[in-house]
Amino acid sequence: MKIIHTSDWHLGKVVNEYSMLEDQRFFLHKLIDFLVTERADALIIAGDLFDRSVPSAEAVDLADEILCRIVKEAGIPVLAVAGNHDSPERLTFVSRLYEQSGLYVEGNIKDPVRRVDLSDQFGPVSFYLLPYLEPAGARALYPDKGIRTFDDAYRAVCEEMLQSLDTSRRNVLVAHGFFSYLREDGRDYTPVLSESEVSVGGSDLVNARLFDPFDYVALGHLHAPQKLGKDTIRYGGSLLKYSVDEASQKKSVAVIELKEKGETALSFTSLRPRRDLRVVTGTVEELCKKENQAGLSLDDYVFAKLTDKQPVLDAVGKLRTVFPNIMGLSYEEYRPEHQKLLSSREIRSQTAEELFYKFYEDMTGEPLNSRQEEIIQSAVRDAQREEEAR
Repeated sequence: MKIIHTSDWHLGKVVNEYSMLEDQRFFLHKLIDFLVTERADALIIAGDLFDRSVPSAEAVDLADEILCRIVKEAGIPVLAVAGNHDSPERLTFVSRLYEQSGLYVEGNIKDPVRRVDLSDQFGPVSFYLLPYLEPAGARALYPDKGIRTFDDAYRAVCEEMLQSLDTSRRNVLVAHGFFSYLREDGRDYTPVLSESEVSVGGSDLVNARLFDPFDYVALGHLHAPQKLGKDTIRYGGSLLKYSVDEASQKKSVAVIELKEKGETALSFTSLRPRRDLRVVTGTVEELCKKENQAGLSLDDYVFAKLTDKQPVLDAVGKLRTVFPNIMGLSYEEYRPEHQKLLSSREIRSQTAEELFYKFYEDMTGEPLNSRQEEIIQSAVRDAQREEEAR
């Protein structure tokens, strides 16, 4: 059985005020072509189908368009679980009707964990659908197990699930959450996290060693594609780059081939997005020379790290003439040592002119000349007269 593992679609995502919807539509149509070419037997979406619990109408329309093409037109079953960004209730609305077409969606944890069986020439493959789980949800199912942490919650669910697991057949787990992997030597294999995915004190980390009995574990939540302790426990990663700190990540689609029991083959394919998200470094003057960007798409989403010694007036406007989809910038070498925040008492004790003089000097490293001071004083007087006339 050939299974395609994806996760974290985040339909409707907005990155630095840019809507990703058209980029997502472009990529997902490429994914459909890939599924058909590969003759996939199933597609996994390991959580975070949507970016918000109440998705926009446009995001819902895109999900309907894509899932309809995959399930109805291509005839490929889809197995999906809710992530922490999804609304479980909205995601599973009329899900029993979906099943008749081959769309299996699980939003809320159940006891027993929902199982979906698909078959190929080697027999049945059992897919266990485990949506994002918090301790409170697990306590409602198992009030006598003393559940306090995320690890307690997943351990309680796994204990019940593994009691009925038929290890003679091929089993696949689909889950969403923060997972680490405690090896036999006691060392903890912690996954690669983006800045936006930092686990708070490790309180929500779950030991993925609980999932060892499964032939493959398809995880969602972390945006960097990666294995977790062993090759068959993997994060699929997000479809697209959704933050600047993901610019260096190589996104890919995992292809899992389950042959006879115990024989699993993995491969990875990168699908070209409509636009890449990358970081460019240099002075504003250097970056504004198109010849310095030879071989790279100027239409990409770009974040600029500027090496100018001083701030450049309207730097974003200048860069946008070359990079129309610039997302932002930072100064890498401009670090004024004398710059400091003023207290509220200091602000009240100074005139508007004095405050501007200090601001100008902090930003440029130089004091105003006499002509500039006259301009500021005139502007302040005009503003005060206008205020008094109101």
